[in-house]
Amino acid sequence: MLYRKMAKTIMLTAGLAMLCGCGPALKHGNVDSALLHIQNLEYDEARESLEAAEKAEEDVHLLSRAKGILYRNLGDYDNAVTEFLKSLASTDGIARDMDFDTNYYLADTYIKQGKYAEAIQVYDAILGLRKKEKDAYYMRGVAKLYSQDHDGATIDFNKAITISPKDYDLRIMIYKALSANGYEDEGAAILESCLNNVDPNMTNYEKGQISYYLGNNADAQSYLELARNERDAQKAPIVVLLGQTGEKQGDYNYAISVYKTFLAEDPNHPDIYNQLGLCQVKMGDYDNAVSSFEAGLSLGNSEYHQSLMLNEITAYEYAGNFAQAKTLMEKYRKAYPDDADAIREEIFLSTR
Repeated sequence: MLYRKMAKTIMLTAGLAMLCGCGPALKHGNVDSALLHIQNLEYDEARESLEAAEKAEEDVHLLSRAKGILYRNLGDYDNAVTEFLKSLASTDGIARDMDFDTNYYLADTYIKQGKYAEAIQVYDAILGLRKKEKDAYYMRGVAKLYSQDHDGATIDFNKAITISPKDYDLRIMIYKALSANGYEDEGAAILESCLNNVDPNMTNYEKGQISYYLGNNADAQSYLELARNERDAQKAPIVVLLGQTGEKQGDYNYAISVYKTFLAEDPNHPDIYNQLGLCQVKMGDYDNAVSSFEAGLSLGNSEYHQSLMLNEITAYEYAGNFAQAKTLMEKYRKAYPDDADAIREEIFLSTR
């Protein structure tokens, strides 16, 4: 199946999806600027760059893709779909990595619209060309869960695991998807099988992860403490999970100590500042929580910007500083206009 004709046609080409590509020498300077603005949540500036790209007649393949990403971030899913399809329609017949990426964006947008059948068709198209694309199997499984096709989802999850049997992050994502849709026991069985059939190369961190999600906090803590002391281990994800073992048991002092000790040596981790701030909120230490969230935001990492900003607003609310919370919420809503929960929160703050 081939997504190449604006919303009208799905073309069949030997049963495969032909995803589009672009040549190496096409103009796209304004499009590049727009994508950078989108990454920095500067949506007005992104629009201006895209308008300039249209006037300069820059490559429509790249331009439409960028417009689709902007619309998606703004919560305008109908226009996002239109632009992604327009991008995929402007093909030279060669499937490139960027075009697979565009299809993932398209499928995700369909899921946000609740159009699970359409999302599944996009993943079918991806898998028509890349038969060992574990992410497509996983995401198609999620879409099938949403559409109440539990058996189909199970088949796709098993295929993803077969392709990458030692990807324990994948198994954890499957566990989370199953749990969120009422199949927690099935998800737990997938994780338990990892520990029951122990891979001799499984790291202490991986054992700690599995134990944590199974609720075995003592085991998780033991494995993660061992992992934290290993010379070549990446410390940040270990520290986040180790702190969370304390949080799950209500031992926020332990978690705070874990986070602060790490940040004293390596302060460039917004995710750990975020966890630290959340613990401080739980302890009623709102001033220090705000400081932690602001320290995380100052690092300029777009991946954690949204959660840090929202948690900072929450800290100000708990502290009773509704004026500052309202000011920050206005900025947040501008950056994340598709957050429906934030709309309700903004209405609440307007009454304070």
